[in-house]
Amino acid sequence: MLKAIIFDMDGVLIDSIGPIWESFDRVLKDGNVQFSDDYIKKNLARSLRDNLQAWKTEFGIKDYDLMEFSKKAGEIQFELMKKEKVNSELLALLQESKQNNIICGVATSSLRWRAEKILDLLDIKPFFQALVTADDIKNHKPAPDTFLEAAKKLNIRPEECVVIEDAGNGIDAAKNANMKTIALLTKYHSLDELKHADLVIKDFSELNIEKIKKLF
Repeated sequence: MLKAIIFDMDGVLIDSIGPIWESFDRVLKDGNVQFSDDYIKKNLARSLRDNLQAWKTEFGIKDYDLMEFSKKAGEIQFELMKKEKVNSELLALLQESKQNNIICGVATSSLRWRAEKILDLLDIKPFFQALVTADDIKNHKPAPDTFLEAAKKLNIRPEECVVIEDAGNGIDAAKNANMKTIALLTKYHSLDELKHADLVIKDFSELNIEKIKKLF
């Protein structure tokens, strides 16, 4: 039985993937690091902490303080996203969820300061009863910890939750948490790459509470 919807943030609540990776390119410009679309696709759900660790091995970048890097990149991202508004079909789903007493949460690999700022930017924070970020857990996606912590904060059993994600690693994390999964298609993943989700949608106009309930 559906009792809660858990949303990934970047790529789902906000079209932020381009600004994120552009900001990484800019901060790392002295290291001549550039990220291809294929590289981005493979690492969409990876936390910044894990990215920085991986980039030392993959690209030989210097050590960065996590919060310092996050703030530098974040300044660039929010300048690029300053005109972003909440998607109208997404807003309709959030409103319908509230009307049907389906509680909602956000589970993101982002740091808390940035997640809260994005929810404020979109003016949708009141719709969510829980926010789980990279600050709250040790093992990031595709480990299930992020989504399990969200369910715990919502006081809902994992099997009564559905997760909306845009990344393959995120879908894997939700499935590892024993939750139903909805994949939102973006330019970074094909339908074939996300077909292991319980439902795949092109945009939020295809989704409503009745359709989600049928997954259970």
